[in-house]
Amino acid sequence: MNDYAKPLYDDGYCLAKIKEGDEHFFNLIFGKYRNQLFAYLYKVTKSKDLAEEIVLDVFLKLWHGRDAITEIQNFEAFLYKVAHNKAIDFFRSAKRSQALQQALWEAITETPAVDNADNRLIFKNTDALIKEAINQLSPQRKKVFELRHYEDLSYAEIAATLNLSSNTVRNHLAASLQFIRDYLEKNNALVLLLAIYFQKK
Repeated sequence: MNDYAKPLYDDGYCLAKIKEGDEHFFNLIFGKYRNQLFAYLYKVTKSKDLAEEIVLDVFLKLWHGRDAITEIQNFEAFLYKVAHNKAIDFFRSAKRSQALQQALWEAITETPAVDNADNRLIFKNTDALIKEAINQLSPQRKKVFELRHYEDLSYAEIAATLNLSSNTVRNHLAASLQFIRDYLEKNNALVLLLAIYFQKK
């Protein structure tokens, strides 16, 4: 039986061939896992382009590290671990982008799938931490934040209500979100929340 007659989706065999530098088997592995990794990362980033970029980066890392590829015990779990780390890097980058900050807030405030007792407890504790962080904002930032995220007012409506400029409202919201994110990260809650939010891939 020649090489290409071997089962196409036998990961162990494909990885052994990839270690030898066989691009055909690398393409088979890429084709097998690309879509599910993309779906997972799209949930995280809310961006098709960025999700695709990270998928390619994950597989590029795999190709460049192929000398040790056969040492991976659970290949699918390995791929998700690398993708998860890339996703965390994405959230860390949010501090440099207002658009990413908004995506972050939407991710951490949307109710995740909490279908077991452990996850319900984690989410309950994380929700409590978010409220703690909000309560530590300055009175004006807290008011701006609540009007935006709890009463769903626009920037212009908040500015008119509080007699502020739209730029000031925007700055308050960005600073508030960054504070909440840092508070969650300091209390080791962000990774836990992400773990249950993206559990159902």
